[in-house]
Formats: sequence, structure tokens, C-alpha cells
Amino acid sequence: MKSRPIQQLSPSLVNRIAAGEVIERPASVVKELVENALDAGALNIVVEIEDGGRELIRVIDDGGGIPAAQLPLAFAEHATSKLDCDEDLFRISTMGFRGEALASIGSVSQARIISRTAESDAGYEILNRGGAISIPQASAANIGTTVEVRNLFFNTPARRKFLKGSSTESGHISEMLLRLALPYPQVRFTLSNNGKSVIELASSCEEERWLAAWPREFHEHRMMIESREAEVSLRGLIGAPELARPTGRYQYLYLNGRHIKDRFILHAAREAYRGLTEPGRFPAAILLLDLPPQDVDVNVHPTKVEVRFRDSARIHNLVMAVLRRKLLGSDLTPHAIAFGSSEDGVRQDMRTRLAGFFKQLPGSFSQEDGVLPAAPQPFFLPPAPLQMAIVPAPTPVVAPMVDSQPESLPPLRGSAAIQLHNSYLVVETIEGMIIIDQHALHERIMYEDLRKRLLRGPLESQRLLLPAIVTASPRQLSLLGQIQPVLQRLGIEIGEFGPGTIAVQSFPSFLERLDPVEFVRELLERGEQELLDLHEEELLHELLDMMACKAAVKAGDPLSQGEIEALLARRDLVDRASNCPHGRPTTLRLTLKELAKQFKRTGF
Repeated sequence: MKSRPIQQLSPSLVNRIAAGEVIERPASVVKELVENALDAGALNIVVEIEDGGRELIRVIDDGGGIPAAQLPLAFAEHATSKLDCDEDLFRISTMGFRGEALASIGSVSQARIISRTAESDAGYEILNRGGAISIPQASAANIGTTVEVRNLFFNTPARRKFLKGSSTESGHISEMLLRLALPYPQVRFTLSNNGKSVIELASSCEEERWLAAWPREFHEHRMMIESREAEVSLRGLIGAPELARPTGRYQYLYLNGRHIKDRFILHAAREAYRGLTEPGRFPAAILLLDLPPQDVDVNVHPTKVEVRFRDSARIHNLVMAVLRRKLLGSDLTPHAIAFGSSEDGVRQDMRTRLAGFFKQLPGSFSQEDGVLPAAPQPFFLPPAPLQMAIVPAPTPVVAPMVDSQPESLPPLRGSAAIQLHNSYLVVETIEGMIIIDQHALHERIMYEDLRKRLLRGPLESQRLLLPAIVTASPRQLSLLGQIQPVLQRLGIEIGEFGPGTIAVQSFPSFLERLDPVEFVRELLERGEQELLDLHEEELLHELLDMMACKAAVKAGDPLSQGEIEALLARRDLVDRASNCPHGRPTTLRLTLKELAKQFKRTGF
């Protein structure tokens, strides 16, 4: 094949190539134009689209406008009012700065800009037809700027062919505009699609604007956060653990007013919820981080959604500490009525279950009337928590095990608890009643006790009279070599015994009721699937979870009244008592108001 000579690409072709990076779909156009409007100081931004943005995107703002003499530069490549010198690139405080968005948009559409400044008696317009730019002409206009983009990707049919349907593209635009609006409550945003109103966000306070991003059922289960550490501040909303969802749909992260994606910060949020949500679920969070522009590089990707922090460990630690402190200081006990059920269906279902429940009770929850009989069956309850010092600050990769104040929980009344089906404890509270999963609560107590003991050093172990022999595959033997340091901290001593076998020499004292062979075999089987890629501290958490689960009282175990009282007494002394280490709730709450509503004792 004959080689082609090297030649410089035409400006129009360069812009079309750049458009492939900056302009992915109609929502990308909306993002760039709205960010320009925000940089211009607009307080009212109107977005109008047709056919999901393919036929028309119009953004109208009341910002400062563009002087007529500068309009030709608006569509020029690498032309911007945001940078003056090289040093400005390292302290960016505006949404836009690259000077390529409008040039890229104009190269793949039929675009028009109409703008007027406060100093001008008239507005001016300029056209861009696929890279062919006209001369500015006088035009009637209000103060501000209107950018109109028609027939997006008309000259790049391959890109236009890959756009989704109108409703899908409209949905992306709606989500994009909402995402842009959250950090700017003082700005009024509206969006219409084919003449029909889709979004109407009036200027408001910060919290009201943030809540626009969450479903209404989230609103009563939110927690405000606010913290300042020197020149770095963090504020926003986080949801109760039960609001966690299978995807990050309700997570919004901002840096100096710019929406970003950052895996370190999102990891910090997940670590703050560790043990409060089920694995694989994403907590609801709206986090707004502010720090000096020179401490972050936003010039990492053309879309400006990825950033690079000068000190990512510090940011990670701040986010995790603020969220964890708020969670541990809040009552996280979920209500017994689940989200997502219709009110009538929930009322009927709850009434049926409560009626059956109360038929089993001898009277009330009072001590005088007695409780359901329970056969005495001793089980292990750990001693009171040991007072330990705070460990050093966490690394940017994993949450360390630190002491903190116990979670705020609903106060219990002095009446006795009732064990239901040898699995649940029903207790009267000042507000109504709570139902406790005895295994989940005891598992959390065991986990927290082990965690605090571990802060002092390796767990106490007991040497076996005869080594417990366990068969192991080559993969399991390899895993064993990797996790040996962690096992030693937990009081488990294991060594190779022969071909395909290992010997358990020592085992934790508090697990004396467990079969070492069964425990280690399950540990190795789980490890092949779940533990190989974990950091040491993450591995430690997982093994503590497993040990606490094995040692805790099980569902179906009858408890004596003394054992029940001991379990409830420990509930008020441990961290994160509302959830087991795996994230399942330990407690459900039912208030007197909710009970009255179920029995139709109120007028709703």
C-alpha cells in the first residue's frame, strides 16, 4: 500500500475530532452551554429541547453577555475568557477553561449565538454552519446570551446514528441539568422538551435544592453534614443506611461547584457505611467539597469530570471521618414499614401481622404481667467494652478500626422484653416498640468487642492438644500464605502438614465451641472467591465478620430472661448497633402513631 504524506489537518476536521471527545450526546451540549452560563453569572437559565436534543437545543441565560467584537472568537478553537497565562491553568476556578466546547459544537451542528451586554443598546448574533462562521449581525436581544444548536451531528451521520431514542436522550439531559443545578440554589433552572415543562427549579436554599435530586421517600431519612478543616470544607446530605441502592443513582459529588467522579471519595463514603449497608449497595449521598483551586488539577480529561487531588489521602480521610461521625451519632433504626409499598397494602399487611402477634402475647409488655417462657440456654456474651485509645488516622485505601461514641438509639422502657419464636425480641420504648433480631444484634456486639480487643494486640488463642487436620487445594494453600499475618493477629495458627493438607495448631479462645476444621475449611472456601484481592485491613474486617457471625447466638436459640437483659444492655454500649456487620438491620421501630394508624385509631 502506498504511504500517504504527512499533512496538517484542517481546522474543521480538528474540531470534529475534538467534538468526539467533548460532545458525546445532546446532554454533553447542554452541559457545556449551561456551564458557560454559570460562568457568566446567570441567575436564570432556560433550556429548551426538541426531539431529545437532536433537532434543537436552546440555552437562554441572563448573564453578562458577550461583546459584539468578541463574538467571532466564541466559535474559534482554543479561545476562552477564562485563562490569561500558563499559571492560570493551575488555579482554575471556573466551570469552563479549555476553549474548545463551542468550536466543537459548531463543527457538528448548525449553531447560533445571540448575545447582548449591559453596556450595549442592541444585541448581536453569529452563525456557525458546520464550521463555517458568519460575520456578527445586529439583532434584538435581552441582556445575556442565547445559544441555539440545531441538527446535531448532521455532518457526522455515523455519530448521529448511534444516538438513542428521543425519550432516552431527553432523560440524559434532564439528569445532566439536575446534576448541574444542585450546587447553585440561587440560580433558577427550567427545562422544556417539545414545549412541555420537564424541570422547574426556583431559586431556593441549599437543602431544598439538594433534595430535588432524591425521591420524596428519602426526605425524612436524610442527615445534614458540614465540616471545615483549615481551607477545606465538606457539606451536603447523606441518607440513612436503608436508602442504599444497588447502583450509585443517588450519589452526587461536587468539587468547587463542579460535578466530578472520584473513586477515592466514593470509596471513603462506602467505608463510612461499612457494616451499616449490605455489600454491593451504594449509600445515598450529596457531597460538596470546596478547597483551593491550586490543590486540584481539573485538566485531566476533556469532559472535566475527572480530577486529580494534590493530597488525595487527606480528602479521603476527611470524607470518611465526617460521614462516619454523623452516622455513629444518629439513630439509624429503620421503621417497620418498608419503602416502596402502597399505603393501603402496607396498612392491611401490618394490621394482619400485628393482630397475629398480639394474640400470642399474654397481655402487655409490662414486667408485672410476665413474659413468654424461654428455656434457659446459656450462650456467650462478651464482657463490657474495653477503653482503648484512638488509632492513627486512616489510609486513603481502607477504613481503619477506630473507637467512637456509640450510636444514638431509641431509649428502652423498664419493661421486660419478650422473645418471639426464639429469634426476635420485642421491647417497649418511649415512642412505641422495637423488634430486634437477636442474632444480628449479638453479631454486632461480638464484632465490636473483637475489634476493640484487636486494638490492644493479637487475640487470645488456645493451643490445641492435637492439631486439627484440614485438606486444602493448591489455590487454598496459596491463599493461606497470603493471609497468614492476619490469621496470626486473630489467634489462628495454621501451617502446612503434608501434601494437600494443613494443620490448625492454635485457635481463638472465644471460639472454643466451634469446630476448628469446619471453620478453617469454610474460611478457605470463601477465600477462593472473595478474599484474594482484599487489602490487609479489608481482609481483617471480613474475617472479624465471619468470626462474629459464627460465635453469635443463632435464630431459634431460646434465651433466658437474664440473657435477654444482658444482650439489650450491651446494645446501648456498642457502635453501629442498628446494623449487623454485614449491613442487615438489627432493629425495626414501630411508633405509637404508626400503630394507631394501622388500627385506624386516627383520622390519617
